[in-house]
Parts: sequence; structure tokens; C-alpha cells
Amino acid sequence: MALHQPKPYTVLITATGKTAITLTLNPWVALATGTMLVGGVAATIAGLTYHNWQLAEQNQALTDTANEVLTELNAIGSEIRVLKHRAGVSDAEWDALSPDAETTPQGQGGQALEAPPELLLATAQRRLPALSAVLTMDVRPALEATLEAEADQRAAFPDGKPVAGEAKVSSEFGVRSNPFGGSSYEVHEGIDFAGPVGQPILATADGVVVKADYERGYGNHVKIDHGHQYETLYAHLSQMTVKIGDRVRRGDVIGHLGNTGRSSGPHLHYGIYRNGQAVNPRYFLKLED
Repeated sequence: MALHQPKPYTVLITATGKTAITLTLNPWVALATGTMLVGGVAATIAGLTYHNWQLAEQNQALTDTANEVLTELNAIGSEIRVLKHRAGVSDAEWDALSPDAETTPQGQGGQALEAPPELLLATAQRRLPALSAVLTMDVRPALEATLEAEADQRAAFPDGKPVAGEAKVSSEFGVRSNPFGGSSYEVHEGIDFAGPVGQPILATADGVVVKADYERGYGNHVKIDHGHQYETLYAHLSQMTVKIGDRVRRGDVIGHLGNTGRSSGPHLHYGIYRNGQAVNPRYFLKLED
């Protein structure tokens, strides 16, 4: 079916007292022009829509990143709070050192408005130096001092073995019958380990030798001050290998098992004192029998 060439249209524009204006419109030209205009507008709208979509995606990504940063900072702040308690820094000191620390008091509400990413990032940028300063200048030094003190206390805790190699417990702590016979009883302020003369005797914790002497009851004996209210006594030695003022560590040889003083046979009398009072060494030692 053949298409007929459309006829042109003539438009006459007149006005009173004015010369008439004649316009001749070709339908094909008008149609092409209209199509181009509509296409251009559609392309412009599509471009703006895509640009706005890109901006929305970028804004959402920035918001997500800002939320993640603040979440991480809150987690770091919580960890620093734990370290703060571990280091002995009080809540008042923490609040003074970190005024931007997040808190969640009860009784909140209202209309929820999403915070813009710029505000979130600005909050994170403000909080990070404060947290870093608290951690570096206050919490870390206090924590290091606390851990050092705890390490010293652990090293001073007399839970080591006092005799090298195997040793048999020959007398327990507490009330016992007189080892030299008779019907009397006595209080034994330690544990006795029977063994051969010359068996090495070991310091059970770090400390300083405060006594290395002979007396009638304990014979050759060594006393070590471990600090933190603990002292240990090693008695009836055949030989002492330390002197007063020597600093020893857990496991150091301080003498050798013997039979000196008031002793019914070769053994080590081992005593632990806390605040000057004798305590049962079994509470500190891991003994099989």
C-alpha cells in the first residue's frame, strides 16, 4: 500500500491594523522535529535519573561506611573500658579522660531521622583521637603496671616443688605425735620430705634470702622472703648454697637435703608462712600423695 505525500498546511496569522503573516507547515518536517524534541527530553530525563541513582548509591555506600566506622569505634571503646577496669582506672577518671564515650541511658525516643554520612564521619573523626589518647596515655601505662605487678605476684607465689626429683612425704602439716617417741603431741608447721642426703633443695618462688643459718631445732636452714606477705622455710639441710641478701628465682638450688638439727632422719622440713602465720603447704603444692 503506497503512502501518499501529505499536503502542506498554511497558517495565516493576522492582527488588526497589521500585515498578515503566512506560515507553511510540512507535516513530515513537523513530525521529525517533534520526534527529535521528545527524544531529547527523554534522553535528558534518563540521564538525570541515572545520575541521581548513582548519587544515591554513592551516598548509601558512604552512609554504610560511616556506620561501620562508628560501630568499630564503639567496639574499641568497649574494649578500652574492659582494659580500663583491668588497669584499675576508675569510672570517674574514664569519663574525664573520654567525654565522647558512648552511653545508652534509659528513657529515649522520638521521631527517627537518619543521620547524614558527613555527620557520622565527623563524629568518628572527633572520637578516634580521644580514644587513642586515653589508650596511649592512661590505660596502657596503668595496664602495664598492673600486669607487671601481677607477674611479680605470680612469681612470688610459692607453688614450686621444693625437692629436685622424687620425694616422699614423711610428715604432714598440723598436729602429730612426737617423732622421738613418747605419748606427747606437737604442732608441725610444715611438711617433711624424706630423701637421701645431698638431694638438691629448690626455691619454690622468686624472692630474697633473709636467713641462712644454723639453730638447734631446724639445723641448717634457709628462709626466703617472696614479698606479697609470703615466706618459705627450708630446714635440716646438709649444706646451704645461698647467703643472706641473695636474690633467687623459682627452681634455683638453695641447699641440699640433710639430717641436721632436731631430726630423726634425712629429710627436708618445708614451711610456708603468710603474714607471719604458718599455712599448709599442700594448699600450694601439687603432690601425688
